[in-house]
Amino acid sequence: MLFSATVFIPKKPRFFNLSRSEKLSYFSLGTAMLYGLSMLFIEHFFDYRFSSYFYYPLAILFLFHAATLFLRLTEFENLNGHFDGTIAFSEDFLAINGIEYKYSELENLVIYGNSFSGEKTKNYRYGPMYGNGVENLISFTHKGIKIERHFQLNSERHLDELQNTLIHIITEEKIPFKKEYLNFINEEHRSYILFEFLIGKLIREKKIDCKEGFNLIKFNSNEESKEFKIKYCP
Repeated sequence: MLFSATVFIPKKPRFFNLSRSEKLSYFSLGTAMLYGLSMLFIEHFFDYRFSSYFYYPLAILFLFHAATLFLRLTEFENLNGHFDGTIAFSEDFLAINGIEYKYSELENLVIYGNSFSGEKTKNYRYGPMYGNGVENLISFTHKGIKIERHFQLNSERHLDELQNTLIHIITEEKIPFKKEYLNFINEEHRSYILFEFLIGKLIREKKIDCKEGFNLIKFNSNEESKEFKIKYCP
């Protein structure tokens, strides 16, 4: 087995999909605004002056709001769904919950694997700091039946394992090569030597031209790009 991961079954939340820190933040701010506006309304229209003790609840509510800024630093996004089964890549087939699908029989294959548990969220400045790594997807058609599954990558290393597996499968042509399969490899892993070898192999086999292959690789220096041209683009 080259790679395996847990299948995730997503479930759409019924109401607002707020995390614990977000709920506390909105509740404390909303209550503070309602409480403060009510006091201003009474003081303005009824000419009544509250004692300083009435302002203490406002300070407490703002302390609760400040606490959410620290709470979210260790918080994960809500996990809307559940785990059920496994997905595994072997040398000659893909297996989902024990059912094998030969790579050569897969059509309309799409693989997105760039999300891992513990990565910073897009909303990390205001909401939960970390994601659950379940925004990964594999979709394909097998003998006329479309199959689609989400799966979890539980660490950045797990993401590396998936990317290396995909490069291996494409390089060894376990599945008939299509240019769009190169899109399965994310930008970070296009700087890896394994991806460079894959592109070099495709250029030599005239499956892509040199310019196209050169633009796919993310070189770390001008020296690396020059060496690649000398080696693969005479």
